[in-house]
Amino acid sequence: MYDIKDADVLSRLKEYIHYPDGEFGLVLGKEYTVYGVVFWDNAPLVYIFLDEGDDYPKPVAMDFFELSDGGLSKCWMLSYSPQGTKESSSSLVFKEWAEDPVFYERLVEGDKAAVDVFNKYRSFMDSEGGSSR
Repeated sequence: MYDIKDADVLSRLKEYIHYPDGEFGLVLGKEYTVYGVVFWDNAPLVYIFLDEGDDYPKPVAMDFFELSDGGLSKCWMLSYSPQGTKESSSSLVFKEWAEDPVFYERLVEGDKAAVDVFNKYRSFMDSEGGSSR
């Protein structure tokens, strides 16, 4: 799977990735703009557009990337939410996403308000250039 050798990383990724043959369209050497970061099992998933024709960004494990710019988007805020006795959820996303636990689901479903909010932030993050990549 994308030439990852670490057995612990592979085990964690296989738990979350459900694509045929482990292939999901990453292009080697391409820079992707990151529109949000969510932490699962203390590992970051970055939200990127795998295909420019997609309607919303997809979560992809950071393990597949080489960081080219560690800058954070000016729109992002830290979100933290306890999820039970031993688990929690944290993310770096824009305010509306951080404050709405079902924002991403609404975006995927095509909810007009969520799409409009996301597109506003997407435009801003795209104009930030390399600072959100």
